[in-house]
Amino acid sequence: MKIILFLTISSVIVQTGYCAAPVIHGLPTSVNVGELEYKGRLIYELTVSDINGDSFVCRKQSVSPSPNNTNVDFRVLIDSANGRYGVYLINQNEGTSTNPNVMFNFDIEQTFDVFVACTDARNTVTNPIPYLRVDIIDNDKVEFTNLPDTVSKDATATLQNDIVYTVQAQNELTTNDNGLSFSITTVPASSSFEIDGNGNILAARNFVLENTTPITIYVTVTDGVIWVKETLRVDLTNMNNIPEITNLKNSPSVHMSELLASNSLIYSLTGSDGDASDTLTYSMNIDPVTDTALFELDTGVSPLQLRLAPGKMFDYEKTQYYNITFTVTDSKATGGPFILNVHVLNENEPCFFDKSTYSLSTNEGAASSISLNPGFIIRDGDGVNQAYSLSFLNGNGSERFTMDASSGLISYATDYDIDNNAMPSTVYLSVKCQDATGETGNASVIIYIHDINDNSPEFGSGDYSFFADQFTGVGSLIGTTTATDIDSGTNAQFTCSYGSTQNAIANPYFTVGSDCSVFFTSRTSLAYDTVIRFTLLAIDKGTPAKTGTTFVNAIYREASTTTISTSTTTTSTTSTTTTTVAPSTGLEDGSIAAIVIGSLVGAVLLGLLLYMLFRWCYTGFCCGPDPCDFARCCQRGDYSNYQRRQITPIRSKPGNPYNKQDNPYNKPDNPNNKPYNSMNRDTADEFNYFRDDSDYGSLKNQDMRHSRFSRPERNYPDFPQVGEPQFPRLSPSDARVEMISPKYARGLPAIRY
Repeated sequence: MKIILFLTISSVIVQTGYCAAPVIHGLPTSVNVGELEYKGRLIYELTVSDINGDSFVCRKQSVSPSPNNTNVDFRVLIDSANGRYGVYLINQNEGTSTNPNVMFNFDIEQTFDVFVACTDARNTVTNPIPYLRVDIIDNDKVEFTNLPDTVSKDATATLQNDIVYTVQAQNELTTNDNGLSFSITTVPASSSFEIDGNGNILAARNFVLENTTPITIYVTVTDGVIWVKETLRVDLTNMNNIPEITNLKNSPSVHMSELLASNSLIYSLTGSDGDASDTLTYSMNIDPVTDTALFELDTGVSPLQLRLAPGKMFDYEKTQYYNITFTVTDSKATGGPFILNVHVLNENEPCFFDKSTYSLSTNEGAASSISLNPGFIIRDGDGVNQAYSLSFLNGNGSERFTMDASSGLISYATDYDIDNNAMPSTVYLSVKCQDATGETGNASVIIYIHDINDNSPEFGSGDYSFFADQFTGVGSLIGTTTATDIDSGTNAQFTCSYGSTQNAIANPYFTVGSDCSVFFTSRTSLAYDTVIRFTLLAIDKGTPAKTGTTFVNAIYREASTTTISTSTTTTSTTSTTTTTVAPSTGLEDGSIAAIVIGSLVGAVLLGLLLYMLFRWCYTGFCCGPDPCDFARCCQRGDYSNYQRRQITPIRSKPGNPYNKQDNPYNKPDNPNNKPYNSMNRDTADEFNYFRDDSDYGSLKNQDMRHSRFSRPERNYPDFPQVGEPQFPRLSPSDARVEMISPKYARGLPAIRY
């Protein structure tokens, strides 16, 4: 016997006006129930939706066929834990596990079809009705032996992988025994639980991290044919305190002006956690997300401060409302979301320019001769189209300019001339816009003004007279004119040139330099008292070029032979930047003589300098009492008449060369007329060049400071030594010494052996 349970739930929406009926998804389908089951349970969970978002109620409409057991029924009920509708099997007389009152008889009941109706608040009913088929499995059942149940756990003492609960289940038919498998879901959703293949429900993490209690665990067991679902309720104690933002619990709202200054305070947040040792961390999400950078959360102060970010401002015309969501965590649990609503208030905002600085360029000119368009683009933060008034701010020379209040066109208010720096060539102006409410905005305008060639060079005089005579050298400058150009830059630069002769006399005699100077170039066939009148031109470098003119009278006259006349010239400096070398055809008369005289004087001075340097190098003095004697010029005393000290060799020995008759010291002019070998002289060991009892007396205290050649006493290790058979012992006392100067001694002649 088959029992068919039809559910009056249709996927076809019956509309009444704009209403749509609720929809149950996933039907028709079928489920299995064991013949030997005796406990009422959930056999199918419904998924229902309403497109209008209306609330709805689902109920059983009919069952076909009706169950044979009058204690058995099918009902559509709502689960209070998760709020979902499901199809439940009801046994009003279950019995006990040892004496169960089974619900079905497979011999007469194999299938049931059920109809269920869902009606929304508008009384719209689903139609047509699908069905749920319930198939009875012969002589079989799968059941939990210890569910449903409730368990309590200490959150602080329950650690990851601890066993929370062990589920016990069994099935009746060994032929369907493919082994039991388990799965779980939780309401509310939690990641704190898991189940293994033996039915052990484990702590998936430390329960101190769990912030919800109670938690309903839906445990499903199956042998591959029948699925049975039951619940386990878990109550947690000693749970971690969930942090919160106490002054955001009611989702308050704040209203802020769109003119609020950047970095201003918007709202202070008060965080709280019952666990005093916990450190709180905050996060913030902005909606719309595109304006996230507009806000800044300062967590370095207490209470926390939500501020308008530096450099940022609200814009009512863009966004009028912000939804800001906060969460707070203590690393074990997260509190939130907490919501703050920020409303932006519209304000009258000033107009503003699209640029902060505008640059323009023009030429000097007369009043109203120009029309400059800065290209102002003016906006208003209020987002409305309105007329703006434009004007200059006073100062910085703005009185020399005018501005059209509507278009912003700029012109000269007066004749503008930058020649001779009469007016500045660069002008910095400030402009403002003003809206209908009187709000203003400012910008800067820079105008670069260029010189035009509007002035000709002008000479200091309209007529110049310059003179030359028979003594004037060919190529000599005889006069200079003065010209100026009051323009600026290149326009003020000019060069001069010869114009034309005014009195019909050919002029090979005078020429003009580019610096406006006049030169005498030839006297050939030029008669005295000749006057040549010509024009001198100054042509500037502007575009187009302008020319200034003056007249020059060049006069050739005879000068007195006793008085050398000089031409009268006027020397001045012009504003031209051109440097010109005057034409030259030769040296003036008398130039060669001057060069010769100068050379002779220079030679004499150079010889005197060399003489003094030569004296200084040899004597240490540039002058002295005897300018011809460089060896004695700086002596302090005269020792030339001192008696020469005679030094004789030691007593004669056989073979001594000093015993020979031709010895120069064995001469008749020996003042003592004694043989030198018999004189009682000091031996070499006793001899001292500077003994106090010498013929010259002591030299120890002699002033030697002025001698550049002063030397200390020296030894003579180069004299032959005793024991050398070819040389007798010879000491310094045996050498002839001639005193030239007290500054040093020189041995003469050389000793021969």
